[in-house]
Amino acid sequence: MTRTALAAFALVCAVSSAFAQQYKADVPPSITTPDSVDTRIGTLKFFDGLPDAATVQKAYDQIDLGRGIEAFLSGMPAASVYALCEGLDKAGIKRNQGIGMTENLMDARSLYLTPNSTTVYVFMCLDLRAGPMVVQVPPNVLGPVDDAYFRYVTDVGLVGPDQGKGGKYLFVPPGYTDSVSDGYFVQKPRTNGILIFYRAFVQGGDIAAAVRGVKAAARVYPLSAAANPPATTFVNTSGLKYNTIHANNFHFYEELNEVIQSEPGDAFDPELVGLFASIGGSYAFEDNGERMLDARTLFHYYATGITPAMPASL
Repeated sequence: MTRTALAAFALVCAVSSAFAQQYKADVPPSITTPDSVDTRIGTLKFFDGLPDAATVQKAYDQIDLGRGIEAFLSGMPAASVYALCEGLDKAGIKRNQGIGMTENLMDARSLYLTPNSTTVYVFMCLDLRAGPMVVQVPPNVLGPVDDAYFRYVTDVGLVGPDQGKGGKYLFVPPGYTDSVSDGYFVQKPRTNGILIFYRAFVQGGDIAAAVRGVKAAARVYPLSAAANPPATTFVNTSGLKYNTIHANNFHFYEELNEVIQSEPGDAFDPELVGLFASIGGSYAFEDNGERMLDARTLFHYYATGITPAMPASL
């Protein structure tokens, strides 16, 4: 290389260095990835910001654990309703057909979370996948109706629409748009699964009279059979051995999955459904309503701004 060429090369390098210094960003350490990070799950290693295979596995194991715990905490309401209805089913109180009642009050042989032994309880479960269901409520009762995620739907009895006089409640499935005739307290829950339980008040210590009052007026049947309702089965649960409490081992996730598979995808918040889907449970929802948590995180990590056109162009 000639002296002239060397001089020209030196000049280019000097100019390039000057430009590099002029446009050099001040990069804070907080946004860079170091080569090695010591954490509670071990040492995580990176090369130019990219994790090695062992680090990837550790990270996903930690994410799975965290989401599994969060799914347990967030899914407890759904598992609890499911366990209640499954327990009632095993006691002979079939969904859409039967009504259970503690005709001789409650005792320790039946496993519930918060029962007492001085009340006549009445309970039933609905599955609205079979279509709209009519529930006739007797006078002088009090209790709530909850959906499959233990969300409040309505009250029946004294603080409900019937104001303690009794009446016919109509529960229609999600998305139901057909008109219904007058004479019903129409309820439109977000889920197919419904839990109904109320107390029948005992007057003058006459438990038998309270039981007779329920049996005389309480009914459950499909709206399609309203013209000629089938007989309602009453089951005396006093003294029966059955469980209505959700599991605390892996079976909990199986209970939760049963709820998910019986409900439309928009029955739950997308964030919640995305959490359940992320731990590996089946998510064949009717309208694929889950939030894709990992995809969202990756999108926000590299992209500025949100528009439907961005993923469409990738």
